[in-house]
Amino acid sequence: MTTIYNPIGWARQFKKQELAFELRHEDEQLKKTKFKQNKPKTVKLVDILAVSYGAYRINKETYIKDIRRFEEAPTQFPNKDLVRYYYDRKNNVEWVPSDFPAFEPTEEDYAKVTEALKWMKRYVMLGLTELDDFKRDMVNELSKEEIPVRSIGRIAFAPEFIKRDQHENGLKKEIRMEYRDSQYLGNEKEPVEAVIKFLDKRYSSQWESFNYTAVTTDGNLVSFMNKFEQNVGDMKRIKAKVKAQTKNKLFEANETRLNYVKLYKV
Repeated sequence: MTTIYNPIGWARQFKKQELAFELRHEDEQLKKTKFKQNKPKTVKLVDILAVSYGAYRINKETYIKDIRRFEEAPTQFPNKDLVRYYYDRKNNVEWVPSDFPAFEPTEEDYAKVTEALKWMKRYVMLGLTELDDFKRDMVNELSKEEIPVRSIGRIAFAPEFIKRDQHENGLKKEIRMEYRDSQYLGNEKEPVEAVIKFLDKRYSSQWESFNYTAVTTDGNLVSFMNKFEQNVGDMKRIKAKVKAQTKNKLFEANETRLNYVKLYKV
């Protein structure tokens, strides 16, 4: 049997398939355009802050900057992505990852919003002149009733910012009242042994270590970096060497910077 090649029929079929593809593509683009046109340009501060606290709750009261995927555990999304995907899913605007953990803000999240806004009002009363640029921008954003969608990333950081701000405010008072007479533990490179209580910690992704502020049982402030996580309030015995004689960043009290720190049980 002889097959007759029909170039005209083949061309028509190809053109038909090409036209169908173009129509589907145009329809998808039209939907995206329509969604973008319907996307709200602002959201209510109370609502987006509640969503931010919901994201903070999902990430176990921590602020995560990068996505973390595991073989046998749920994906951990950055806080700002959780907030962004929440609104994308709600408004059918963008593609949302299949492993995105759908959530809704709870009454507890809204209660935290109320407390957070009360805390931030203190800055309006005290004035913004002594604040750094980032803190000033945060205070300004949290003073509005409506928030631009482009500010979602900053508002997603608000729960961590407020928790840190409250902690540092309390720590500053503690240092001013109890450790203002802190003394240096020695000169540079001298060995140090002491029992300490951890007052503050902050993780550095750059150094993959925790930066700690602590106080000895004699009321002398120390600070150092260590890869192992300790909780604020924990007690440890340390052996270390003096790196430098510095001042505490929250209050002008003497603080000994240590290195080569080894931690032991008390």
